[in-house]
Amino acid sequence: MKPVSLNEYLIAGEEFWPKYWYVAKELGEGAEAKDILKIMESLAGVAMKNRSEDKAGPFGFNKKVNEDGAPVIDSPEDAPPGTVAIKTDGEWAAYELG
Repeated sequence: MKPVSLNEYLIAGEEFWPKYWYVAKELGEGAEAKDILKIMESLAGVAMKNRSEDKAGPFGFNKKVNEDGAPVIDSPEDAPPGTVAIKTDGEWAAYELG
């Protein structure tokens, strides 16, 4: 496997360092790198969970479903995790996998 280049570090650092320093500032002076990295990992998990919840779409009585009972969505990108977007009768619907 090819080693990571300095240029790749620079590109990754543009995303990494602002997040690192944000968490370090929130933890305050004296925060150790290992603690900052643990919090970053936890925050990433919360962010990913929030991202998937944002895509869940309407629920309950407000959910529009097609004739198959699949939730109607605006685009394939709106398909919740564990579903696949399929276009039927001119509209996208999210069908569960499995």
